[in-house]
Amino acid sequence: MKKLTKALLATGLLSATFAVQAQEASIAANVALKTDYIYRGISQTSGGSAIQGGFDFASESGFYVGTWASSITFDDSIEIDYYGGFRGALTEEVGYDIGVLYYDYPGMSSDDFVEVYGKVTYGSLLATINYSNDFYAGTGKAWYYTLDYGFALGNDVTLGLHYGFSDFDQDVFGTEDSYSDYNVSLSAPFAGTTLSLMYNNTSMDDGDCGSADCEAAVVFGISKAF
Repeated sequence: MKKLTKALLATGLLSATFAVQAQEASIAANVALKTDYIYRGISQTSGGSAIQGGFDFASESGFYVGTWASSITFDDSIEIDYYGGFRGALTEEVGYDIGVLYYDYPGMSSDDFVEVYGKVTYGSLLATINYSNDFYAGTGKAWYYTLDYGFALGNDVTLGLHYGFSDFDQDVFGTEDSYSDYNVSLSAPFAGTTLSLMYNNTSMDDGDCGSADCEAAVVFGISKAF
């Protein structure tokens, strides 16, 4: 199942905070350096560091497009994500976001794939569903469900809680066709940047995953938004 593990390592969802409703047209950019690149609980850099960055455009109507990229440690490639969608508000407290992601691996076009997503926010609670009809490297249908909650601890420190569940149309880890991931994170502004610290783990062990990439990890990051 090494190839299936690799498939999970190869797909990275952009790190972005989605506003409930766009107020005006804007262009934003971001860059980050992290001690590990975690996607759905699994390291994509075999525990090594990654540099990431992207930019997006958001219109007054709620329509947005953008791109995001990261270094990776396999396929002799990089990951480039292209995305677009529409976000808005149903009420003062409830927001939504629907869109499409295209995952591009230059030089490895057979690994490229498309994923659609839907998000609903209620206050500080975020629920998402992601779906791909043909996941990375032809591994079939895949769903990903998440719940995230964040709140302020004071002194500009924010605590984030995350739970995710990956479900596949076929067995991908031995006899398993699903697994869970979870993390707890802290973030705070510092000298014009944002520092973050995250503890991450999954429901899998080395035998399920086929490598140490599913083990618990502590990740430090520094990012800058423009």
